Amino acid sequence: MDQKKIGRFIAAKRKEKSLTQQALADLIGISNKTVSKWECGNGLPEVSLMLPLCNALGITVNELLSGETLDNSYQEKAEENLIGLIKEKETQRAGGKKIMIVQGAALVSSVLLWLLLFADSNVYQLGDFPTPLTLGYLVAGFAAIYLVMMTAWLGIVKRNMMMIFAAFSFASLVCLLISFSHATLWLVPPAAAGMLGCFALSIWSYFHHKRLRQ
Repeated sequence: MDQKKIGRFIAAKRKEKSLTQQALADLIGISNKTVSKWECGNGLPEVSLMLPLCNALGITVNELLSGETLDNSYQEKAEENLIGLIKEKETQRAGGKKIMIVQGAALVSSVLLWLLLFADSNVYQLGDFPTPLTLGYLVAGFAAIYLVMMTAWLGIVKRNMMMIFAAFSFASLVCLLISFSHATLWLVPPAAAGMLGCFALSIWSYFHHKRLRQ
């Protein structure tokens, strides 16, 4: 279903009824921002709001989902809209599963990498009472690793090279900061090169993907 087309249709029908966005919102019992979001094509009305909206605009649900006034093609459009709703549900369900997979993979890989990097950390030499600074260091380290892993896995699942390169760019930035803070100057050149290289590749991927979509 074309959300932009449906949005323009809602706006046109509202104006035919000489209703403002606020007046239409009051009839349905929602905010005018929600009406504006629909008309801008940034979302579809919830199922519970479709009938009240159609009654207020004097149209059918089928016409609403088609984004146009229907005549003899009513049955054909009804079938198309039904198929569209089913496909949209399937896409949302598949998207939810992908997010769960990404979160799980990111969490497991983050824990493993965190243990690998911090296995010899001073926190294990401070007994049962590590300092708040050390704990903060370890928590910040895990948060940074999880952010990188989450972005990288999301990029892999979505096949989005820009996100993958952005994740590695951030990882290189963290390495660069650590190398400065610990005065490990030998790590500065490769970390800086990795950060700039991955950042440049992420920018290139963004514009390349944008050009392909045009």
